[in-house]
Order: sequence, then structure tokens, then C-alpha cells
Amino acid sequence: MLEAARAGRVLRALIASGLQPDPRLEEIRRLVRVEEVPPARLASLARGAVHQGVLAEVKPRPLLALRDLLAESPDLLVALDGVEDPQNLGAILRSAEAAGAGGVVLPQHRSAPLSASTVKASAGAIEHLRLCQVAGVAGALLEIKRAGLWCVALDPEGELAAWEFDFTQPVCVVVGGEGRGVGRLVRERCDARVRLPMKGRVASLNASAAAAALLYEVTRQRSI
Repeated sequence: MLEAARAGRVLRALIASGLQPDPRLEEIRRLVRVEEVPPARLASLARGAVHQGVLAEVKPRPLLALRDLLAESPDLLVALDGVEDPQNLGAILRSAEAAGAGGVVLPQHRSAPLSASTVKASAGAIEHLRLCQVAGVAGALLEIKRAGLWCVALDPEGELAAWEFDFTQPVCVVVGGEGRGVGRLVRERCDARVRLPMKGRVASLNASAAAAALLYEVTRQRSI
């Protein structure tokens, strides 16, 4: 909730009376209108959800059209093709924000919802990301490429190791879903496929761990 308040999405906050002093609560009080309520009322409003003594009324989460996202000339995008686990989605959003991504492209179908579980897994990073929802990732890649970004799929069978591709140029990293990976048409529309070489006995990392590793290869190259 604190990140949502920092991002300007919180309209008002309800805080249970009697909570111990906390710097985070003090910051929330400075940022938004706060009402103290009895703990029983907060529990009733939460309807069984874990609330830790704080609830918020928030503005709807803005979702950009792809053309509006591209109009901002991002040099790093992340496109997700079939990531259906909320924990993985949240973790990828967290890594994307930490790596400085200019936005994340999500499909309307075969994608985990932007639920409370996703928000929690993102550790608040979702509040600072530009999110774009498209009818299909394969079609979106054509528009992204026309905008001057290279589209690079994360693929265990990729022809290049991650560090063999030049990620200092504008790029859209494409991450596939759990199990099936990047879809065939999406893979074919990418300019390159990169892999994360595995030295152990497992064949691959899960989607969020692989995305984090690749995004920090992007960060490493751009920091040199």
C-alpha cells in the first residue's frame, strides 16, 4: 500500500486504532487522507483478507495502449507470453522495475490477473511500472519492432548465450510462460533467441528466475 500511496493511487486509507508507531504509517499519513477506525470494522471491511491493520481505497490501475507506451520511446520493454502464475508474474514485474524497464506488455488472455497475490509478489514495484495490455503478444511484437526495438526471446534452445547479444541497444525482452515457454509464432517474430546456460542437472529455471537473470544481464551490459 505504501508504494501505491507514493505513486498517487491511494484516495484514502483506513488504519486500525491502537497500532504501534511505524515509520511507514507515518509516511502514509503524510501522503494521503487517513481515517482511524476500530479494528473490528477494518476486519469486517477486509472480508477475511490479510490487512495488517491498514486498508486503502485506490484509483483504478491505469493500463496503457501499446501506441501510447511506445510514444514514450522506451529503450527496455518486457513482454510476457503466457505467464499464468500470479507469484511468477509479480516477481517478474519486480525484476522489470528494478532493471529500469520502461514498461511491461501483457496479453489479455493466458496471463495471470493483476490480483492481490501479484501485487504482493511484486513488493510494490507494480505501482511504478507502465503496464500495457494487448490482444496478443505476437501482433504487438510487429509494432514494437517498427518502433525501433529489437525483440529478444528468452528460450532454453536459443542460438545465443545471453551475454552474446548486445543489450545496450533498445530491446524488448520476451519471457514465456511456465512449462511451455514462448509460443511458436511469438518466437518466430523475435529477432533473436537467447538462452541461460545451465551447468546443473535441472534443464531450466522457472519463468521469474530466468527473467531476473536475463534482465540483470541487460543491466550489466548497460552499466559497463
